[in-house]
Amino acid sequence: MQDKQKPEFSPRTADPNVMTSTDLSFVAKHWYVGVKTVALYIIFAVLTNSVNVPYAIYWLLSAVIMALWVYFDYQDIYKRAMRDANLVKYGYLEYNEKRGLKTGLLAQIPGLVCVILMCILSLGSGIWSDLFRVLWLVFYSPFMVFIGAIQSALGNPSVWQMAPFFLIPMVFQPVIGYFAYKNGYHNIGIFYKFIYKTRDKDKRLR
Repeated sequence: MQDKQKPEFSPRTADPNVMTSTDLSFVAKHWYVGVKTVALYIIFAVLTNSVNVPYAIYWLLSAVIMALWVYFDYQDIYKRAMRDANLVKYGYLEYNEKRGLKTGLLAQIPGLVCVILMCILSLGSGIWSDLFRVLWLVFYSPFMVFIGAIQSALGNPSVWQMAPFFLIPMVFQPVIGYFAYKNGYHNIGIFYKFIYKTRDKDKRLR
């Protein structure tokens, strides 16, 4: 049996004249994922505003949003890496295997700034500190329930004590960016291969 290959790029994807590739465009994709997922959380909060929802449902929602957050982030960087592969092919760009990791790290700067300002401003007005906490949640909405659970477990700790937990989510996107860029550049489709392996297994069982 011949190995099944993932389809070639479409003509549009392969046309360097319709593509742009800047570090900022990659970083913006990471940010946009946060906006999309926090919108889902807000919709849920609005719909359940007048209903007493079990806490387990919030954990389930967080798991779903986390899965979407990872999927959306991976797919966006994967597609941009495919375009980079063609830009390299046509001589418009030099290949940088660490680009996904680099832009993933750059995308964490707003979150890091929010954490720093949260801590500093907590020494004065708590209102401004809370504002930057809300801004942090825009980028990392899947971790809302996790942060809330940690606060409850620690008995209403200070912002300085919570700072390490606000930093943990910042590890995810650099890792996602690294693998998504590597796989996208080399046209390695994880979901595509999984689907065909499942189909081949089903055929052998028949």
